[in-house]
Amino acid sequence: MASSDKAFEIEIVTPEKQYFSGNVTSVIAPGRDGLFQILKNHAPLVAALKDGKVRLEVPQGGQKSFTIPDGFLEVSDNKVILLAEAVS
Repeated sequence: MASSDKAFEIEIVTPEKQYFSGNVTSVIAPGRDGLFQILKNHAPLVAALKDGKVRLEVPQGGQKSFTIPDGFLEVSDNKVILLAEAVS
């Protein structure tokens, strides 16, 4: 599968629960300085997030999106961890 070659792991966590865990091919997040995108093999990164919409592209071609009030995102070794106060 060509799309799985582009996939990487993501965990989205709030203080109450793990909101999402799985493989994605793209993450678009609202950084403090503007929107940014994460793809497979992204350089290590820690970023502060602001209020806005997070969009995930899943390997099967679909999208998931949700809104966060703020948070932090870490990228390391093809794994993304997004910590948010809440998800809606």
